[in-house]
Order: sequence, then C-alpha cells, then structure tokens
Amino acid sequence: MDYVGINARNLRFPVNRPLTEAERKEQLDPIRSTGVAPRIGLSLIKFNSTYIELVDRWYPVKGFNVWLSVMGALAFAPTSLYLLINLIILGEPFREDERWILWGFWIVIVPLSIFIIAGIVWLFRSECFRWTHYPMRVDRRSRQIHFFRQDGTVATGAWDRLFFLIGESTTPPIGKTNDLRVHILSEDGATVTETFSLGYEYLGERQDLLGIWEFIRQYMQGSEDDLAALCAMAPIYMPVHERKEGFVFGVIRTFATFARFPLLQLVFSFPYSFIAMGRWLAMATSRIPRWPAEIEAASMVGDQDRYRRDWRDNPPLGFMDKTWPLICTAVGVLTATWILYVIEQALALRG
Repeated sequence: MDYVGINARNLRFPVNRPLTEAERKEQLDPIRSTGVAPRIGLSLIKFNSTYIELVDRWYPVKGFNVWLSVMGALAFAPTSLYLLINLIILGEPFREDERWILWGFWIVIVPLSIFIIAGIVWLFRSECFRWTHYPMRVDRRSRQIHFFRQDGTVATGAWDRLFFLIGESTTPPIGKTNDLRVHILSEDGATVTETFSLGYEYLGERQDLLGIWEFIRQYMQGSEDDLAALCAMAPIYMPVHERKEGFVFGVIRTFATFARFPLLQLVFSFPYSFIAMGRWLAMATSRIPRWPAEIEAASMVGDQDRYRRDWRDNPPLGFMDKTWPLICTAVGVLTATWILYVIEQALALRG
C-alpha cells in the first residue's frame, strides 16, 4: 500500500532542501481556480464556518500493514520454530563433517530471521499503538493550517505563505502515486522545512486531487455564501472526532475502495475482510489525537453555527454502503475457515 511520507527511512518526505523546478511547475495558486469542480470524497471529519478538519493520507489504507504483518508472522513463525526445535534443541549432536549445518544456521538463518522479525514488528507498529489518525485543521478565520505530526506534536503554517502542489511519489509495488501536498517554507521562501499531504485519493486520478484542492481553496477564499454549497458536497463525515472508529465503519471504509463495484468487493472479500480486522485492531490500540488547548481556543465554534457538521450528522447508510460490505466480510472469514479446513484434512490424510 501507499505509505509515502510515513516516519520511516526512504518513505519520509525530504526536507531541509531547496524547492525543485518540478515542484514549482506543479504549484497550485490559492487565488486562481483550476476549473475543476470541487469535491471532498471521504476526507472530512468536521465542517463549520470557522474550520474544516481532514483525515491524513494513511487513513484510507489503515489496517493493511497490520494484516500484512500478521500474515508474515503466521508464515514465518512455524518454520523458524520448527528449525530451532528440531535442528538445535532436539537434534542429535552433529558429526565433525556436519558442523557446517550448525554454523550455517547461526551465520545465515539467525540474522535473516532477526531481519524478518524486525520487518514484521515495524509493519505492525506502523499502525498499532500510535494515533487513530493524523488530522489537519484548515482554519478559515485565522487563515492557518494545523498539521498533527506523527510524534503527536503540531505544526502550523499560514495559508498565504504555504506552498501547495500536486506531489508525485513512487512506492513499490504500487508505482507512481499523487497527492495534494503542502510545503512549509523557511523565511527565504525557497527552502522546504516540513511537508504534509493535505489531500489524498487512494487509487484516484489527478482530477480527483484537483477537486479536493478546489474544495479547500474555495472554503478558504470564497465568501460566506459559498459555505452552503461546499457543506452540501460532503457525502459523509469520518467518525473519528473525539472517538475511535468502530468495527462496522472500519469495514465500510476498507471496502469503500471498490464501492462502485460490488462484485469486486465480493471477489476481494478474503483479504479485505482481514484488512478490516487489522484496521479495527489498529484503531483499538491507538490513541485519539487531541489539539493543543490554544488551537482549540482560537478556533471555537458557536452552537448557532448553521454549517456545523460532523459524524453525528451522517445520513443512514443503505444496503450497498453498509450491509453488503459486512456480508463480504463474513464471506471472507468463511472462505479462510474453509481453506484452513481443507489444509487440515489434507495433512490428516498424509499423516
């Protein structure tokens, strides 16, 4: 999955460097429209006349790393334990001409095992025991954007001084992906000090990102009359404001990748059902992000704000949006159970 920008070697956004010519060519002007219709997709947490709050780029794919790490552990652990127990603990003493087997185990197998275990642990910890999400608050009143960093601290940039662009990254095996990116620049206006993904559309196109940009741009640059139209565009709000995402919505969000293709949801029910379980585990073990008191105080929203929206204003979800993904999850679990039963029966017959 696309984890560009996460706090890991070779995935972090490069900082403390000059802007590149390619980035300058992709710059987005907050004052000038791109001509693309605004859209926000499944990105909004909150909307009001003071600020909007957005999820981070890793929120859509949360759970994949947990699933991958568990699958890796299940595939690796039995083989390693078998070798350790039968070769070292229970194995008969090696003859002199067989000592190379023992040395090969310690020189090759053990270091390789440590490397694999470290990778499995990193994958698991990249989503578990961290934060449920990393929100971004776009404040219309103060004309600032607040970014919740991965270490729990907050970065703030002035809207009129930030550098917006369509960023491009390459992540094997996905290949090239794009996101709506923002640089915080130093005083010279040409050196990147921090970078964040302000908008992201998993498996989306460039036009989708430009639509998200137009939504944010019009929210910040438009008049009070524009807020009503923008508010009406949000299909649903992510239920992570001051709470943890529940299992049911985690299933819905996981299968939303193929929301327009219900048959594909069924086809991919086996892996996606377990990714949804990994997502639930990641959410359950992670902390809810909290903005500093000074940011909350500066962006207070009155009870009479007619544009005030969050997950509590979501419309009821129908069969295809809610029930069908849950059915696909059940099918995926039953498929896995059947596969394990077939393997167990095959092993029993061989024994």
